[in-house]
Amino acid sequence: MEKVLITGGNGFLANRLKESLKERYKIYSFSREDLDVTNEAKVLGIFRDIKPNYVIHTAAIADTGKCENNKEMSFNINVNGTINIAKAAKSENAKVIFLSSEQVYNGNEEEGPYSEEVIPKPNTEYGRQKLKGEEEVFKYNKDSIVLRLTWLFGMPERNKKVNSNILFNTLNALTRREKIRICSNEFRGMTYVYDIVDNFEKIMQLKGGIYNCGSENNMSSYETSSYICKSLNVSYDHNDIILEDTEKYKEKPRDLRISNKKLKDQGIDFDTTKKGIDRVIKEWSLIL
Repeated sequence: MEKVLITGGNGFLANRLKESLKERYKIYSFSREDLDVTNEAKVLGIFRDIKPNYVIHTAAIADTGKCENNKEMSFNINVNGTINIAKAAKSENAKVIFLSSEQVYNGNEEEGPYSEEVIPKPNTEYGRQKLKGEEEVFKYNKDSIVLRLTWLFGMPERNKKVNSNILFNTLNALTRREKIRICSNEFRGMTYVYDIVDNFEKIMQLKGGIYNCGSENNMSSYETSSYICKSLNVSYDHNDIILEDTEKYKEKPRDLRISNKKLKDQGIDFDTTKKGIDRVIKEWSLIL
């Protein structure tokens, strides 16, 4: 049985991945408390003991505010930690799957959807750190797989983390009747987390390279939230709760839309954001 080492093992995606893969692989999952990726000697020692075939590197500081306010700390984890993982993987000839982000495109002037051939121009610390992490991974492992993930959404599950996401945020606002403002000048893919999980074993077999990974979506964030409300058959006027924010990104709309054609050409297809929302509502029987 091949071995898979997962960093950031308690994360939103990682926790679900280890459950999905455990029947076909020997899984070694490490949380932040179990493995400090900035400790090179510890990382090398663990890799030497386990000798994994695959490494799914998810450990990161993904909070953009924390990255901006704690640049040195976040760089140490997001970049230096990634270098340590890449070095250790090379020492054991393990294949690296590095989770990057669509946010590497957040400073591009041209409109999306972006293909992998577009040169990314991140304008946030998180985006710059993720792009640097990509470069470092390939420096040590040319056959690495880099996934530029979209914003993931999903529901809370027992013993599994849930991140702030468009579905959960909208549901919280509706059930609590608490108003939230959603930006109508932001455009990005949003992907049901199990659409990634269900395709991940195929992803692990890809040739090395950069892949935009997730759902395509031409709706604004506000339109996406409104679509969730309509799909839930909300019995009251959701427009009193889900408020349109027209001021944020007013001068220059934020466009993080990706094209997933490269993965589609490899037989790996994702639902659109609309279809992903339909799927999660059906699977969880969500009606308000």
